[in-house]
Amino acid sequence: MKAISEHIYERGKHATKYVRRRIPAALRSAYPSHQTHIVQSLGTSDLREAKARAHAELARIDAEFTSKRQKLDLSCASMAAKRVSKLSDEQLRSAGRFWSQQVLLTDEKRREQCLDDEEFDELGEQLTKQRVELGRLLAQGKTQDIYPAMHGFLYLCGLDFNPEGEDAKRACYIFLRAVVETLDHQLARQRGEIVDTAKVVPAAEHPLCTVAPERAPGNANGATWDSVFEKWRDHVDNRPKSTTIAAQTPWRDLRRFAAAHNTMSPDAVTPRLMTDFAQSMRDRELAVDTINERISKIRAIYKIAVGRHLLDVNPAADTLGFKENSAQRRRKRRLPFDEGDLSTIFGSEIYTAHKRSRGQSGEASYWIPLMMFYTGARPEELCGLALSDLRQHSDDGWYFELLDRPTNEDHDLFDEEVPASHRRTLKNGASQRRVPVAKELIELGLLRYVEHLRARKETVLFPTLAKDWHGKLGGAFSKFFGRELRALGITDSRKVLYSFRHTMKDMLEKAGFKTKYLQRFLGHTSGDGVVTDGYGSDLPFDLMLEQFKRVRFPAIPALPWEPGRGAISQRRKTK
Repeated sequence: MKAISEHIYERGKHATKYVRRRIPAALRSAYPSHQTHIVQSLGTSDLREAKARAHAELARIDAEFTSKRQKLDLSCASMAAKRVSKLSDEQLRSAGRFWSQQVLLTDEKRREQCLDDEEFDELGEQLTKQRVELGRLLAQGKTQDIYPAMHGFLYLCGLDFNPEGEDAKRACYIFLRAVVETLDHQLARQRGEIVDTAKVVPAAEHPLCTVAPERAPGNANGATWDSVFEKWRDHVDNRPKSTTIAAQTPWRDLRRFAAAHNTMSPDAVTPRLMTDFAQSMRDRELAVDTINERISKIRAIYKIAVGRHLLDVNPAADTLGFKENSAQRRRKRRLPFDEGDLSTIFGSEIYTAHKRSRGQSGEASYWIPLMMFYTGARPEELCGLALSDLRQHSDDGWYFELLDRPTNEDHDLFDEEVPASHRRTLKNGASQRRVPVAKELIELGLLRYVEHLRARKETVLFPTLAKDWHGKLGGAFSKFFGRELRALGITDSRKVLYSFRHTMKDMLEKAGFKTKYLQRFLGHTSGDGVVTDGYGSDLPFDLMLEQFKRVRFPAIPALPWEPGRGAISQRRKTK
């Protein structure tokens, strides 16, 4: 199936056009387990006609998503069932209609799937028996025998209904009538009569909507937990998967906390509830930085919903996080690697015996720590490098061109030499930059490694790396490197893969790098405004290179690169 325009595809020798929409992850449970998209033929090969028809089809799909979302949200209502002791006659009749609707829809679906003779006869006997027994109870006024079924049904709908005395008798009588009438409709179908569920059970609302609308997910504008989150997600085109997941975690956490406090929709969350939510995270001993970051993400999600008129207020606007004293922050701050650490890391068997990781890291085991040490780049920036990103200038020498390579359905519009598996979006616009290649990297065999890859018809620097669930190419490598550090005896939790960036920052400052050049070298904004920080109008590279030449790297024991000769030792004594 070939993409033609947004949501429109074509396939077949006649180039028939189709609408294709991804099912939101939150709604997948409402569809067959294998289904990830909705695909519908537009019945034409003419693109103009297809676009006209697509509007109606997309609107139908959106309506379907809304319906599925509401049903899923209501099905979770019993997590915080509201205790009620009395329902009006109309509320009870409405609950009875909803019961009848659900039973008849299930009955209809079962018949559509075809009953064999034995199943048909068995169903007929069962319905007839129930009609006789329940009809007799209704005629005799012994209606309280239906109470367990009524109570269980309403509880599943989010209502803990506990009537007493005459209220109990009245409720059971109304509900039993609905059950008997439903059996009559089923028996009519059994006789071959046409029974249209929508006609015999009109206006069948979910009991939670009629009894406790404040508990029903969503508000008058249709704002549900999922729709609010999707509004935030879609506010930025092609928002990276890792960013979406990072925001989804606190949003789901808030949703669970709200449900536990009888709050079923995002518009019902109050500033006080947000404060209690923040305290609950502290009580669970989440790190202060984590708590503050989660509050910030929730505040941003609500801000988009308010700005897009999906909600009226942002309950997280003034929510306070927590602060640590300066001593606590210093104890948690990441540390750079010192010269002893560097000698240990680059004196390991990866660099002296050419051993490699057993997993997907492969040659990345050798190169990524070295490249981070000599460039200060982020792991993900290096993991997604293409061979073409290593460039040579006649005057400035070798450098890495760090570029955005989005991953989306239009990846074929970008340079085709980089496979979709290695496309990634950089952290921000300022991350797009040129980074000088230190002569030490060339001496260690970087160019020989690139030629080795070209001979194998590879187009990226680390072809064995694969994205993790968060969409990160460096996820597996970061875990591998963390295990290596501990095995080598570097056990301070403040020393991690990112410590190479702190090491580079210290070396740049020692070399007298001007602040704005240091910021741009590490992929941060320079402070000179969006023009200077924007890709294509950067700080003069030759001036940055002149300053970089003043950096003095400590000697390391690593031997020049050669292809891996086996796996690293599984266990190594710590020092």
